[in-house]
Amino acid sequence: MRVAAIQFKADKNDLSGSQKRLLALCEEAAAGGASLIVCPEMAMTGYLFRDADDVRRVAEPVDGQSFSLLSQLAAARGCTIVCGYPEVARSKGQDRFYNSAWIIGTTGELLYNYRKRLLYDADKTWASPGDNRYPLVARPFGSLTAGICMDLNDDDFTDYLQRAKARVIAFCTNWLEEGHDLYFYWRYRLLDVPSYFVAANTYGDESCPGHDFTSFAGQSAIFDPKGRLLASAPRSGDVVLTAQLSIPR
Repeated sequence: MRVAAIQFKADKNDLSGSQKRLLALCEEAAAGGASLIVCPEMAMTGYLFRDADDVRRVAEPVDGQSFSLLSQLAAARGCTIVCGYPEVARSKGQDRFYNSAWIIGTTGELLYNYRKRLLYDADKTWASPGDNRYPLVARPFGSLTAGICMDLNDDDFTDYLQRAKARVIAFCTNWLEEGHDLYFYWRYRLLDVPSYFVAANTYGDESCPGHDFTSFAGQSAIFDPKGRLLASAPRSGDVVLTAQLSIPR
């Protein structure tokens, strides 16, 4: 089974252009035989937003335009896609915003809409904490779960991963450049987790009123269940990172 992590940096001022560029990378991954494609957190929009009014211009309902585009690609190519996005949901007459990720199946169906549970400080200017369970969905290659960035720092999430024993973890992230070994830390958080780990990150710099100037680490990666690095991306640049996983039939 081949999987792909899409390392990608969106243009915050060009949602349509970012959609087209990300879809082209996903198409490249699918054409190369990827059965699972993982995209970054907030993949098409960038990450930093001043407040809810700021994010509203790019936030989408669960069945919005970006979902439709990815759904069509997944159905056409028969692959599973996991992609982060800013969600707007109407509840009790009010809009609530979440840092979410679609899990899209091979016929284009929505398998799960996961909402990030442990928010980073930059999320808190606009997003509500996730209110649903960690996903666990059956796929032809085995069970699949997903998390978003700061979730990996949450012991509840890593405890769940140890119990769930999913075949693959899809990890959508906008992990910051912190000057330390990113892979060492991810391996540490995944101790005793018997799963493949497919991490798609963004890269480069981003600024926004109300937030510190922020740099992202790149270095998207694919690990095997023993923490061995199967594939890694550089610190910058759009990359289709792929690896062949050994999945029992």
